[in-house]
Amino acid sequence: MSDDKHQIGLLLSKIALRDREAFEALYQLTSTRLFSLIYNVVKDEHIAADILQEGYVKLWYSNNEYVLDYPWAWLCQIMRNMAIDEVRKRERRKEELTENLLEDAVQLSEFKSDSGLNYCLQSLAEEKRNAIVLAYQHGMSHQEIVEYVKTPLGTVKSWIRRGLQELKLCLTK
Repeated sequence: MSDDKHQIGLLLSKIALRDREAFEALYQLTSTRLFSLIYNVVKDEHIAADILQEGYVKLWYSNNEYVLDYPWAWLCQIMRNMAIDEVRKRERRKEELTENLLEDAVQLSEFKSDSGLNYCLQSLAEEKRNAIVLAYQHGMSHQEIVEYVKTPLGTVKSWIRRGLQELKLCLTK
């Protein structure tokens, strides 16, 4: 690792001069270990890959703020902090969605029976209604809904598909 430390420091100083080959070499040397570090924090391969890419982009565009005394530790800390920020952001989003779902449930229960779509939404099973509200009102992807309700992807897709079919049937009556 001491050879890597020296090499990483050298590559970082070349990257400060916008050397693309040095950037590629740094990526080849560090990406696998940094991905593992990020993955251990976020526990999701896709998110870890996104954070890794974002980290390298920030590294390329940073204003030569490299810590050359401990370059590997510095890289690890930067990536780890980005991963922790992402986890916190997701937790806050889940809390906000929970609050919004509760508000939506209250609003749905308060609607009169003659209000068309809302009446039909109320007639759906709770899991179908929640999946549709999460997808169409809150803009969540299927994968985000899966993580939120802790249910398999196929089930979530079925809830949404069947719920939309029931809504269509209800609205055309």
